[in-house]
Amino acid sequence: MRPELRSRLVFGISMSALVILAVCTDIQRHSHLGVLLLGILGVVLGCREYARLARVHAPQVQLLPMITVSILLTVVGSQAAAIDQHLEAWLPGLGRDLGGNRPIAPLSALLIGLGMAWVMLNQMARHGAQDFFANVGASMLGMVYMGVVFLVLMQLVALDGSRDYYHSLTGFDGRGGLLILLFLGSTKLGDVAAYFGGRAFGRHKMAPSISPGKTWEGFAFSFVGAIGGAYLMTWVLSLAYPHGPFNGWWQPFVWGLVLGPFGVAGDLAESCMKRDAAMKDSGTAMGGFGGFLDIYDALVLAAPVAYVLALLL
Repeated sequence: MRPELRSRLVFGISMSALVILAVCTDIQRHSHLGVLLLGILGVVLGCREYARLARVHAPQVQLLPMITVSILLTVVGSQAAAIDQHLEAWLPGLGRDLGGNRPIAPLSALLIGLGMAWVMLNQMARHGAQDFFANVGASMLGMVYMGVVFLVLMQLVALDGSRDYYHSLTGFDGRGGLLILLFLGSTKLGDVAAYFGGRAFGRHKMAPSISPGKTWEGFAFSFVGAIGGAYLMTWVLSLAYPHGPFNGWWQPFVWGLVLGPFGVAGDLAESCMKRDAAMKDSGTAMGGFGGFLDIYDALVLAAPVAYVLALLL
């Protein structure tokens, strides 16, 4: 076994165990604290690596606003229910005034808007019009790339399973925790299957100008990994808890079928960033994997789709 592959296996298993431990502990304690702390750590690592890549073309990309707003969005996503209760207590009828919508949506939009104001004012005060589009655009993209995606992931964790959903006498408030494990497991297994399938059978280049190693054969294997991973994770989680992440046999198939290509697309998007910055990896924090963004990439475009699927399935 090659040293790089051995390093990836050891680090990947250790990191997976940490995430599983945090989520399972949260489910047992009816909390989201463990996932929130992991999310904040991911935001800090990811924003730093993103800024490192962006500075090649946006020399004054603003790291502090990016990290601050992204952390706040992560906290808002994790504590959505508590925030709703406090806002309703302080401002009775707020939900009705918003047409029945949860206050979480305008609060998230407000944070992004304030972040944009912070970035623009800081750019004008320090650098004027110099590299305005590059600096402001890269800073705002970083907030979306990290903050909005973690907001969605935290809202996925917060989803509950009602008695009506499970057609049972009991519900399960830990469904969101199972969904995040399912999402991470199926998406990354799709990524792993694409990697090994492409190495073994890859003949036709998928996007040689972006990522020369990606092949259409590997892309096909990503469906096998994502769908197989969805069924495997669903089965294991259903054995460990009173209810699984879904209430039927067909949902894991749809889950893996839809999310598989989004994981590959997210990987290609990060490859564009690295190629544009002329860097092989986003960083060195993740051992044989490179940087945090090198393992986060497959989740970016798939996360919003996973949240919608969780609501529909």
